[in-house]
Amino acid sequence: MQHLLHSFSDGDNSEGGRRILINDEKLWPMAKGCRHGPQTRECYFLELTNCKLSDVDSIEANESVSVLAKAKDEYDRSVRTLYSSDKSKYPRLVHDKFSWSGLPGAGQDHSQTALMAAFLAYNLQPQPWLKKEIDTRLRRSIPLDLDPDRTIGVPIRRSDKCMGHSIVGSAGGELDCPAMEEYMDAVKKFIRFDPLISNIIVTSEDPTACPEFIAMVNKELPNLRVLTNVGDVQQGTGSASKLESYNESANNADVVASALTSFHMHLRARYFVLTTKSSWTSSIAIFARTYGFSNDITVIDIGRNRNSYSDLARRGG
Repeated sequence: MQHLLHSFSDGDNSEGGRRILINDEKLWPMAKGCRHGPQTRECYFLELTNCKLSDVDSIEANESVSVLAKAKDEYDRSVRTLYSSDKSKYPRLVHDKFSWSGLPGAGQDHSQTALMAAFLAYNLQPQPWLKKEIDTRLRRSIPLDLDPDRTIGVPIRRSDKCMGHSIVGSAGGELDCPAMEEYMDAVKKFIRFDPLISNIIVTSEDPTACPEFIAMVNKELPNLRVLTNVGDVQQGTGSASKLESYNESANNADVVASALTSFHMHLRARYFVLTTKSSWTSSIAIFARTYGFSNDITVIDIGRNRNSYSDLARRGG
């Protein structure tokens, strides 16, 4: 996301010549075997740009090219092609995130949360086939009488996110995953705060998490209506680039459609129990603050991360 922000803001100087986004043509493991297009992100999402790597200047040193040795290096804004640093996975941070937009009032009138949500929406515009699939799944999962203002969203991120996991083909864990009792305690806090809450949306990529938590809800809060993503693949990991190594029955297209259906379901909630150590659950809260069906989002974070993205998820701004 920061790479995208840099392209539009700090990298976009109308006086020195405009910068454009380009797509690399590298195959994306999540699009392996795509039946709807190329085996890249464009299998699932609309193109961000028509420009390709073949359109840019060679990295060989010349007056039209600048190469950043480090992400924070300054560079000549008049050059035609800028190559980002290959020494760090972290992008150049952008502080004036509104400079490219021409919006009146800039950062004084438009929140960081709204801008981040807009970038997410822009980056994740689904292809027509995927939009239709998500819509079909939502219609069988969301009842017509659902009141978002009386709904809690509990997106449970576990499996390969948890430290000490043994899932083959996934990255190492980074979260001491909270016990289900911590999720339940947070839900009960919301119930005490708003006794009119009547629905709870429960999703997870971990196939063991939902049944365990739903059983607790049914026992301790039997008056809550539990909603789940009907037909959810629950592939057992958040990193599906090597899907075949841990789930023989799922395919990448179903995983993406399932995950985005869960994402959209949670936009129908007002209260959230989540772990901001997960960028996935943080993104749900950020998106809900701008595009959700309730105007007053409240978050209880039981797996805190300490960065600006998690701050936006917790408090907005």
